[in-house]
Amino acid sequence: MRAVLSSLLAFAKAGLRPKTPLARGIATALAIKLCVVVALRLFFFGDDDRLRVDPSVMDDRLRPVAAESQGN
Repeated sequence: MRAVLSSLLAFAKAGLRPKTPLARGIATALAIKLCVVVALRLFFFGDDDRLRVDPSVMDDRLRPVAAESQGN
């Protein structure tokens, strides 16, 4: 178990402190992309915009589709 933890720690250190300019650029670009994705998700899909889904909602949505497919 100690070997796994030490390898994970080494991986995290390599990601946090890249040694080459290319690795630094890639790490920076990935960090910026992650920030943009999170910001867009919060902007477009806030908590109040998401629909609550429960079994009654699923029944209301799926029954017409099931009835239509049985009629064909």
